[in-house]
Amino acid sequence: MTPRARGTGSIYAHAGGWRVRIRDHERERCWQLPTHEAARELLKEVLVQREEGTPVRRLGRRRLTVNVWLDEWLAQAALACSPNTYRHYIQKSAHLRGPLGAIPLDELDATDVRKALTGLQAAGMSATMLQHVYSALKTALNAAVLGRRIPRNPCAEIPAPKRTEFEAVTLTVEQAQRLIEVAWDTRLGPLLTVALSTGMRAGELMALTWDDIDTKAGLITVNKSVKWEQRGAHHAGSTKTRSSRRTVRVEGLATEALAEQRRRCVEAKLAAEALEAGSSNNLVFPSVRGNYWIPSGRFVQEYRSLLSKAGCPRIRFHDLRHTAGLFLTRSMGLVVTARMLGHSDPVITARLYGHALAEDFSAAAHAMSSMLESSRPTIVGVADEDH
Repeated sequence: MTPRARGTGSIYAHAGGWRVRIRDHERERCWQLPTHEAARELLKEVLVQREEGTPVRRLGRRRLTVNVWLDEWLAQAALACSPNTYRHYIQKSAHLRGPLGAIPLDELDATDVRKALTGLQAAGMSATMLQHVYSALKTALNAAVLGRRIPRNPCAEIPAPKRTEFEAVTLTVEQAQRLIEVAWDTRLGPLLTVALSTGMRAGELMALTWDDIDTKAGLITVNKSVKWEQRGAHHAGSTKTRSSRRTVRVEGLATEALAEQRRRCVEAKLAAEALEAGSSNNLVFPSVRGNYWIPSGRFVQEYRSLLSKAGCPRIRFHDLRHTAGLFLTRSMGLVVTARMLGHSDPVITARLYGHALAEDFSAAAHAMSSMLESSRPTIVGVADEDH
């Protein structure tokens, strides 16, 4: 903190920038600025305006730009949300700094926001990304309203950009079978088999420990997920949502895959060493070094090579979850599928995989018609009342 004479305010480092604080008529005023020089200039102007009788609050609010507020909001978000969410906010808010960053926060209106979104769309931004950017801005401005930096959120006057209908690229049953056959003897074989059999997320699969597997009952307890951090500081944390904590039943090929993976772990002395040491790092699908497996880099190269050998389209690893979701929806319906996949509501499942049910409509109509035909009563003609 820069020492100053009593009553002349103060400047100190805060949230990656510099904060100006001054007392005006027994009320404390604070402003956040990106540089120390800007903070000094503002403090000088505030002191002059206070001597002249100009309201200090008005001057300070005029100085708080959208960029400055985004910096302050992100500093708050870093403490309040998960690392993934924080990175999401940083990436999405970066698109807003150019078109909106220099505008004073209290002067930002719906027209500015609408122009910014239109400009991003004209530059080629997808509808889905545009919706994410809009959502990040709305969240940031909601925080500004709660902090009494602005009286209302300009995004409230603008409807959210329409998102393109989601349709994942998935494998057919035949393609999934070929992929498992081609991959079985590779180090990805058991992992891909369990992924296609259960629809579990990558983070959930990589966080599984042998304590989560009940081989006799054929049950997998999903209660954690890997959080991949920068510089390799990976750790197992909570699942994506509360409903993601679930128990998944497996049998047949998935059970065989888990038994094969157990054999490989014991041979590599990974699982055995973890058990003897009493370590919690008793992973079902560990990396070569026994740590959390990362679905990137060499992993992706091997995965894509297997897809190519099996004659499958190049889909993301996460699309194996969507493939399993389609298979489950067709065979088990939306409610069971939602529970298997850990969706909080079958409505989510219906939005993602509801089109799979449409493929069975003709078969359902035929079955219903056959049932009604078999129970149809003999229809006797009604005599004409005139006769």
